[in-house]
This record gives sequence, structure tokens and C-alpha cells, in this order.
Amino acid sequence: MNKQTLCLSFTVLAGMCVTPDIASAQARGPAPRVAQIHAKPAGQSYGRWAAEWWQWALGIPGAVNPLTDATGEHCAQRQVDSVWFLAGSLSTDPVVRSCEIPAGKSLFFPLINSAYGAFLNDPPATRTDEFVRAAASCTEAAQISVSIDGFEVPQPTRFFTGASGSLSPLFSVQLPPHNLFGVDESIVPELVLSPSGEQGYYLFVRPLPPGDHVVRWVASGCLPGLTQDIRYQLTVVGH
Repeated sequence: MNKQTLCLSFTVLAGMCVTPDIASAQARGPAPRVAQIHAKPAGQSYGRWAAEWWQWALGIPGAVNPLTDATGEHCAQRQVDSVWFLAGSLSTDPVVRSCEIPAGKSLFFPLINSAYGAFLNDPPATRTDEFVRAAASCTEAAQISVSIDGFEVPQPTRFFTGASGSLSPLFSVQLPPHNLFGVDESIVPELVLSPSGEQGYYLFVRPLPPGDHVVRWVASGCLPGLTQDIRYQLTVVGH
């Protein structure tokens, strides 16, 4: 980690239904509904949800952070309101997580993404909107496949938070003590990264019915060498 910058990267018509993979024996029941990229699901844009996703992911202490969770035991950390965030991984290794979520929750999660956060004491030239957006940008074409209960989401690279999709705003991140990066106030004044920017590919999925579900995505690109291979085994409980 550079003392002057913090660059973070890893790993997508409202009510659009995805198409079934005929070869998949997992496809059962109604197709999941994915919000279109220019919709405002749950009252705000994909870009705004992406900014909130980063605030959520980086605001959780490292010991219980869903980004480093190998099993899904920390999937309920800091989940609020009607939208439930799923995490990618800081590792390029395949990850399988099991997670129980309440009925009626929409899902929002990154397929592959990048972010950049500026320290409050960084040189002014590196804290401009233009600098931060450029530093957070995806620089490599993305290759993505994603399925929900065996239904393939077509053309997932449409769900982009750059200028050609739903542009995310700049935002601030409040890091907690014992944060994911192990930094303290001697490095990050007030443990705040501001401004911060992001870019990537995300999905907003309308609530799934009670029962068991599988969400799977495999992605590469956005940044050189970046890959994700994530499988969630979800149990939706309640009515």
C-alpha cells in the first residue's frame, strides 16, 4: 500500500427476467428478475448502489469482513433495509459461501469491480474528481458469466457503472478500527477516504422466493489479472 494513495480492486426495463440455460438441470421455478441498468431499483441508480456497496464492504472490520469470508458465516454483517449486499472476494481462488437471508430482500452484488480512495492529506492534484475517477476506472475488457438458479443472465457487461451505463457518484468511506487494510489514523487521517471512486459490473436482483437458491458468477478483466469465481448457496427464510 502506498502512503499517498489507496487503490482497491476486486471482486452488475425494471423487472427484466433472465433466460434459462436449457442444459442446466438446476433451473426451477420462475426466472429471477434483474433490474435494468438505467432503472432506479429501490429508489436509486445502479451507480448509487455501487457506491453504497463499497461503503458497506470497506466499513466492516477485517476479522468479520465478507470479502475475506471463506464460508459465508459473515454474510449478515451490516445488512440493513430492503437490499442485501453480497460480496466478491479479495482472492482469485474459487469461493463457495452459504448464506441465510430474510424473505423480501433484493440482492445487489459486484461481478467484478475496482475502486480508488484518496487520503485526506493527499496532494490536492490527486484528490480531484478527474484523478479519482481515472484511478478507479476499469482498464481491461471484462468477460463475465452469471447465473441464478441455473438461469443465465444475458450480456452481463451491460450492468456497468461507468459513463456508458449508470455512472456512480464519488463518495466517502469511513474505515473502522481494525479495518480490512490494517491502517490506522497515522496513515489515514480520521480513517476517512475522500473522495473515493469506483467502476465495475453489478447486478440488482429482485427478491427471490423462500427456499434454496444458487447464485454463481465467474469474471475476469476490469483490471489486469483480476478474476472472480464466486458461488453463493442462499436460503431465503420467512414469507
